Amino acid sequence: MIRLFVISAWAATLIALQGIGAHAHTLGLDRAELIETASGEYRLVSKVPSRLSAAILSPDLPEQCEFGGSPNGERGSYSVTFTFTCATPMTSEDRLVLPWNREGALLTVRWFGQEPVTRLVKREGTTIEVNLDEWLAGSGSASRAAKRYTILGFEHILEGLDHLLFVLALLFLVEGWWMLIKTITAFTVAHSITLGLATLGFVSLPSAPVEAAIALSIVFLASEIVWKSRGRSSLAARAPWVVAFAFGLLHGLGFAGALAEIGLPPSEIPIALLFFNVGVELGQLIFVAAALVVGWAFLQIPAAQRWEPSAQLILVYGIGTIATYWMIERTYSIFV
Repeated sequence: MIRLFVISAWAATLIALQGIGAHAHTLGLDRAELIETASGEYRLVSKVPSRLSAAILSPDLPEQCEFGGSPNGERGSYSVTFTFTCATPMTSEDRLVLPWNREGALLTVRWFGQEPVTRLVKREGTTIEVNLDEWLAGSGSASRAAKRYTILGFEHILEGLDHLLFVLALLFLVEGWWMLIKTITAFTVAHSITLGLATLGFVSLPSAPVEAAIALSIVFLASEIVWKSRGRSSLAARAPWVVAFAFGLLHGLGFAGALAEIGLPPSEIPIALLFFNVGVELGQLIFVAAALVVGWAFLQIPAAQRWEPSAQLILVYGIGTIATYWMIERTYSIFV
């Protein structure tokens, strides 16, 4: 009898502690939805049980927006709903700040007339920040979209060391201004083709093999430059624009992968394709110009022409070594 009493007492204590813990523990991940019901009209829903609704405080809205109902929201048995309107529809430059006492939210955004987009956003400090560009918010006006994607393309090419090393290697194969123009144009046309086809969904390849093949293209060019320095003729040396076009198709798939990571609102795909490519070309031309200026400045050094072949080979071997490391690393990543 005593033993039964002790067991019952322990069970009652555990149940009580669990109950206290359930109410005291207010952190967790919940589902939430941001719904654009019409242009400039929104509904934000946090799907939490009523016992946790006190953790869902009024969100901080963009400056052009205001609540349509109570800032405290409508609190149901398993949700808290905020409604608000914006003088101009929210764009990728806007953000919502959610002072919710939760670990984060699995947020689904349903833009008017588009497919829903779901992302996990975690709390940082005391708030959950929702940057709407990550949920494929539009850019607003066409001019803002053009500016946004031009900058993205420009930044991508200047941060893409593998693409820049490929272009630099091409410069060592090119002789004469006319051949330089043909080669750069061929590379541009080729990567524009595959960038468009991949973005529009006509071509789809896993990113890991594509990245490994891009590294291989740099290794190939480096080896061709070395053979050229030894007097061996090849297609790459005679017609670098052909090689530029062939490998440009490959590099376009790499650009498409970067654009896919950014995310494209369906309504902006044509603008994004055009101006992302414009940004890439601007960055590429600036890099080519800078490389030519550095090369010209080097040749102004006394006796530089005597050093030029050795300096070029040292640089080419360095490019080839880096690209070989990338190729091995990226090939390995395919199988792990």
